[in-house]
Amino acid sequence: MRFPRFDERGPLTVIELGALRSLNAALLTARYELQSASSMWDRLQSGGDVADMHEAHTTLPFYGQAIQEIASGATAYERHVALIAWRYTAAAVVLGVTVLQRVAEAKPPLSPDTVEELCQEPTLGLLHEALSVPVADLVPVRDPDLLDERTRTAQRWAQVRDRVDDAIDLVVEIAADEEAAHPRTKEEAAGCLLTEHCPPHTDPVYNGVLEPLFDLAGEVPFGISRIIAKG
Repeated sequence: MRFPRFDERGPLTVIELGALRSLNAALLTARYELQSASSMWDRLQSGGDVADMHEAHTTLPFYGQAIQEIASGATAYERHVALIAWRYTAAAVVLGVTVLQRVAEAKPPLSPDTVEELCQEPTLGLLHEALSVPVADLVPVRDPDLLDERTRTAQRWAQVRDRVDDAIDLVVEIAADEEAAHPRTKEEAAGCLLTEHCPPHTDPVYNGVLEPLFDLAGEVPFGISRIIAKG
């Protein structure tokens, strides 16, 4: 989803609009690169299946070895890109929701320091809080006959919020498995950054969360635009 057009003379400050645009561009780039990395991994998996059949009739393992060596690097790259994508996408959601709520409630503009802070990767707890904001109620519906749009939007946001809640639980589980001193409670995990608690030898904490988060991050600027257009 692309970035909407905004009137430079509108209620958004230069730094708010610039930050929203920059994060949107960053997350779109990361999303495309992640799709490419995932396609590479799928292709290598297929190659591995072919190698298994091929080497069932030979004692020379070089084909399979090559696939395994390449796949190892592809897996590491895919996770690397996914974590970068998470950082920018989660920040885009938190900043976007904060600006959306500010505009909807006619509050004063965010300070440059606040905007800069919100552009950083949020803790899982801050992301959960942003996903708890009633965005569906703040954004005007497109047509009186489409009031169920608001219900569907609220449901989608609640589903992603629940998945973030699951990710917080998973961070606690990983810490326990690793016998780490921190985090030991859900409250502690909520104060953590996902990118710092996603060990390479574990299933990615972002599984099931990142893809729908991409969609929400892309929708928020359009929600802001609709609020502004409604006046």
